[in-house]
Amino acid sequence: MATKKESAKRLIDSLDSAVRIKTRLRLAIVQGVVISGAVAWFSRWQFGVASALIFALLIQFAFERMSNSIEASKLQALNDLGWSKDVDSDEALRTKAEKIRS
Repeated sequence: MATKKESAKRLIDSLDSAVRIKTRLRLAIVQGVVISGAVAWFSRWQFGVASALIFALLIQFAFERMSNSIEASKLQALNDLGWSKDVDSDEALRTKAEKIRS
């Protein structure tokens, strides 16, 4: 079982990761579009479409997996702290965790 400070740090890290994952998703989508466009430009358009579909599948899988991991980490931290997940918003949880961590 983790200490309160460790759980508070884990909660803050989970909340930060939930924000960062959205920017990383956008970056992955842009990269997939650029690479698929390059494949379509240098070969047949069908290969570009196929690569776009494969990149979309891989990005979706990675996003769902990371989202589930972040949510599980957040719930575990809340459980360790003895807090309810439905009571407070993310900002209120962050404020409470910052008080415990410092």
